[in-house]
Amino acid sequence: MAFEFKLPDLGEGVAEGEIIEWKVAVGDTVEEDTALVEVMTDKATVEIPSPQAGTIKEIRHEAGAVVPVGEVLVVIEGGGESATPAAAAPAEATPQVQAEVKLAPPASGASAPVAAPAPRAAAPAANSASVLAAPATRKLARELGVDLSAAQGSGPRGRVTKDDVRALVGTSPQATPTAGASAPVTRPEGSRQTITPYRGLRKKIGDQMVASAFSKPHFTLVEEIDMTAVNDLRKTYKETAAERGVKLTFLPFIMKALIAALKHHPALNAILDEQAGEIITYDDVHLGFALDTDRGLMVPVIHDANRKNMYELAGDLGRLSGAGRDGSISREEMSGSTITITSAGSIGGLFATPIINHPEVAILGIYRIEDRPVVVAGDVVVRKMMYMSITLDHRIVDGGEAARFMNTMKRLLGDPRTMLMEA
Repeated sequence: MAFEFKLPDLGEGVAEGEIIEWKVAVGDTVEEDTALVEVMTDKATVEIPSPQAGTIKEIRHEAGAVVPVGEVLVVIEGGGESATPAAAAPAEATPQVQAEVKLAPPASGASAPVAAPAPRAAAPAANSASVLAAPATRKLARELGVDLSAAQGSGPRGRVTKDDVRALVGTSPQATPTAGASAPVTRPEGSRQTITPYRGLRKKIGDQMVASAFSKPHFTLVEEIDMTAVNDLRKTYKETAAERGVKLTFLPFIMKALIAALKHHPALNAILDEQAGEIITYDDVHLGFALDTDRGLMVPVIHDANRKNMYELAGDLGRLSGAGRDGSISREEMSGSTITITSAGSIGGLFATPIINHPEVAILGIYRIEDRPVVVAGDVVVRKMMYMSITLDHRIVDGGEAARFMNTMKRLLGDPRTMLMEA
């Protein structure tokens, strides 16, 4: 008996998933719990197992396809006692699917319980509500100011897809054009090419960056920080940390200083819920940090970072970095941040202007530490110096507060004994 396996419900608010990779091919024999397919949603990437044994008779969607929840993914022929008629195939997630979460998408604003921003967007037409479209597609339409009722649905049963919405940008009088919006691309001829599909995690990163960059008025302030005293303190406790199985880098010290500074500048430890018209400021610090991996940019989160000592922060930093790079990080460990740190210091560059991790209002950038001559008490001396940037949602945080925050960071890191007293 043929069994039609449908894309299960992979989490609250998830309406569709993008097929990243099939683990099986037509004709393959599978056992119950054999990995069938890797699917990415707005909240996580999951590896979905087979609900029964049998032979793969048909694969309905290719890699790169966006499939709505409840649509048939694969047809399995034969099988054991667990086989069920196609008509009775459940759309609910099996326990195995929920347990197989491998990693969550970056820029973790997608899983925060905050509605997507809608600046510059004109109010959708009244009949847009009757259009068949997933919540993520409606979110994109709001961001771009597109009337869904004007879109020609190319998806199953006439469903409007994200590509249908993007196709209206520049043709709809409501639409606000964005950089890189679905305009035709002229490709040079006569040279070797490598073509990589723009989908999966890389596309999720891109969508998140566009949503943040075109919805928030970014404001960046850069300061030079003297890290000499932090370097001395780090060297003092580096061996003790190693005995605890912890690698003590500069980053935990910067995290500790940030936590202390946020007590003086709580407006930076916040998110903006635009649909509710609310700025939510947090007492606890759930600290995201940008992580460069082979899969793309991720933002693991150290929850309740303000309740942890330096060794605990360093331990969490190492553990989450390893889990992010090997793909074992959980969805919970990639969501719920209230402020984010990004660091490219080990790679290069003087400083940058990072994009805020939506729906947060601030991101701290840290860069390479190097010996530079500076004037101290009238004498030219060599110190360990670092550029640091703070990028803010200028709607929520004013420039004066940014400067005061950076002065606090400069004071705390310049004298880490003060930092440890306040943190």
